Order: sequence, then C-alpha cells, then structure tokens
Amino acid sequence: MIKKRVKWGLVGLGLQGKRMMRAMEASAHAELAGAASRHSGGALPQLLKKKDIDAVCITTPNHEHAVQAIAVARARKHILCEKPLALSMREGRAILQAVQKSGVHCFVNYHLRLHPEAQKARVLLAQKKLGDITYIEMQWSVGVLAQKNVPPLPRHMRWRESHARSGGGALTMRGVHLFDLLRFIAGKEVVKVRAWSDATRTRVDRTAIGLFVLEDNTPAVITTSKIIRDADNHITIYGTKGKLVLRDIFSTNPQAMYKKVFGCFAEAIKGKKTPLATLEDGIAAVAIAEAFTRSASDARRTSL
Repeated sequence: MIKKRVKWGLVGLGLQGKRMMRAMEASAHAELAGAASRHSGGALPQLLKKKDIDAVCITTPNHEHAVQAIAVARARKHILCEKPLALSMREGRAILQAVQKSGVHCFVNYHLRLHPEAQKARVLLAQKKLGDITYIEMQWSVGVLAQKNVPPLPRHMRWRESHARSGGGALTMRGVHLFDLLRFIAGKEVVKVRAWSDATRTRVDRTAIGLFVLEDNTPAVITTSKIIRDADNHITIYGTKGKLVLRDIFSTNPQAMYKKVFGCFAEAIKGKKTPLATLEDGIAAVAIAEAFTRSASDARRTSL
C-alpha cells in the first residue's frame, strides 16, 4: 500500500534531475529515498533493489528512457519518465508491454498540462465556448543559437546534439511538449502530419515546423526553434465564436508545476483521476514525433 508520501528513487543527476529533486523536497507528497547516476552502470539495479522505494523518476538522456523504464517496471516500481518517453514506437510498445505485465503506473512529465492556462483552455474547448474550432497555432522558440559566440554545450549535455541519443533538437526539447499540449487542450487525436525541419544527417534540427490535422479535420501549425529570436511565443485557438490566446504558459517558471506533478502522481497511483500524461499519452507523442521526422525527411527529398 502506497503511503501518503511516495518514496522516490531518482535516476539521472544532471540539470533536470536536480530540478526534480528540488520539486520533491518542496512537495508534501514526495520523499527522495535514493538516487543513481547514469554514469554508474550498477547504480540503477542497486536502486531498484531498495524495498522502501515506491516509484522511480527517470531524468536521463532520451536514448536511455526505454531501457530504464522497462527495468523499473520489471522491478514493480511506479514510473515518472521525462519527455519524450521513448525515441521510437518500437521502444514505446516495449515499455507498454513491460508496464502492463507488471501492473505498475507510468506517467510522462509533460508538466505544461498543469499550467492554469492549459487547464482552462481544455475546459473551454470541451464546453464549446469558442464554437467549432477552425485553426490552432502554437509557437515556442528560444533563439539562443541566433546569438553570436554561443559557447558549445558542456560535455555532459552534448548528447543533445546526437540524433541517436536525443532524437532531435528543438523537436524533442520543446516540440514534443507542443504535440502533447495540442492533444490535451483540443481533446482530439492527431491523424495527419506534414513537416519541415533544418536537420541534416550530421546535425539535429534547430527549427522544426509542422502542419497537423486533428481527427475532426481541424488544422494546427506548430513552430519550435533554437534560432528564432524574440519569438511571439503563444498558443492561439480560433473558433467560430471567437479566439483564445495563451501566452504565460511558456514563460512561467516550471518548478511550481514540477511540484504539482508529484502531488498529482501520489493521487493517480491511488486510482484517482489525473491530468498527468499517461503512458498512452506518452506513446501518442512518440508516434507524432516519429511521423514528423519521417515527413520532414520526405519534404527534403521533394524540393523543387
């Protein structure tokens, strides 16, 4: 039986791991019971042997998520995984199989779902306050790489520049957040993707732009970039009765939302309804990212 304060194991002690550690410390629903560095090969197995750990938070580089999530599931610990859940649908299905077999809960840290603007927008759309939705536009860009003399990434973060280890640049840093928000706010599935990015065989994307079609045939355009300076970051939803513009969602310090994640997690593993991204939500975002990458590659082959 899970106690009021979930006892956590943490794997990955980089920047995001430290953020999640601070969120645990600030939460009345979480307690850090052990941590493992990804640089120590035997650290995770040792962590999983601890009987007092209820759940494990995975904050390692993207290419390690699937193997670690499967190991955590087999140890019958609940899982909170950083986004993206996996780098392919093959990995996503393997995680799903392991989680279903073990009976544990698995959630993905798409924390922007917990922002009040996202919550309000989801309700307004469900209640048809904007009428029928005709178009959705999302932009989240930072423009860091447009500055002069940008220093190289520190050694421990250089995995972000590798296709094999990160799965993409802006695409997997912020794009997957937008894919999840599109599904969450609209309450609809993405059924078609047409994409462009500036990725090459040797460099991950700096800018990624996609046209997405929801199951009710509503179009949405998503832009994310590391080179667009002074971007007008927003989510704008157009309907037959008006429009809704969300701006604060990308400027809010995420630490408060990370704290909320641990509170929601504690409720969710008791069977209560949660806004957290489920395993199925995580897999849906992986499917969209995979389709995006495939479409962007096709677009480069069909230039005039």
